Amino acid sequence: MANIDQYSGMLQEIYAERGQLVFAQSSVAISSGSTNTRITIYPYAGPFIPKGARVLVKPRFTNNTLAVTLEDDLDTADTTIVTESFVPTFDIPAKTNIYFNNFDLVSFANKRFYTKSFQIFETGNAHNNDLLLDPSAPSQFTINSGVTLTDSTAYANDFASSFSVMNVPSFKPVLERIIYTTSSDGGTNEDWTLSVWKKSINKNSNTAPTINIIDSQEFIAQNDSNYVHYVENFVADRLTEDSAIILSFKKSGSSQVSSTKHYGQITLIFSYYDA
Repeated sequence: MANIDQYSGMLQEIYAERGQLVFAQSSVAISSGSTNTRITIYPYAGPFIPKGARVLVKPRFTNNTLAVTLEDDLDTADTTIVTESFVPTFDIPAKTNIYFNNFDLVSFANKRFYTKSFQIFETGNAHNNDLLLDPSAPSQFTINSGVTLTDSTAYANDFASSFSVMNVPSFKPVLERIIYTTSSDGGTNEDWTLSVWKKSINKNSNTAPTINIIDSQEFIAQNDSNYVHYVENFVADRLTEDSAIILSFKKSGSSQVSSTKHYGQITLIFSYYDA
């Protein structure tokens, strides 16, 4: 039976190598039943592979295959593949092949990226309602929404025309990442929150559609105007046409001082397929 399994494993390996690409080899063994978030490999010599890609781990001459998802980008010269947590049900010896599916390679070949960046500024408010960007001064949060915006709640249809920073195009992009850089001259407990929302547009109508949160990030005041917060969040949110992207600002700390100034930039990184 062991010989049959070995020959079966060899045949599977031939099929795997025809349909998939061996891009790395493990350099350290991983024991069955252990919890892992990384695979140690020999120095990687291939092209950039982004976070979220799925790869296959298959010990030679066996029927065992493990699919894992990258938790961080893999780039040239890296010696570790950072993955989502996995627990193998079989031993993974050193020099185990790691495959990237060629069907995924076709998808990545047609994948395109674009970015949109928005400069932001806020001052003159001493409440904790969500502020919206002023259409007459598009980088400034001066419009008091009158509420704390709530996910999946309907708000006026004209949010899309009055307060949005962009409309979603018809090719249904994915908002992959959001990068925040922000600073403040505020004191202790003057924390603030930046949020990114998507809101449906009811075309040729005045019916109020719902708003949905994509990402929300709180920043803890450091009592230092030279302290710059930098946060990159991975969101992978597929957007639909007939919707708009809206940014909001909220003073979320226990102290709200009207004269405090907040500065920053929000960068949205999108992907789409162009065959």
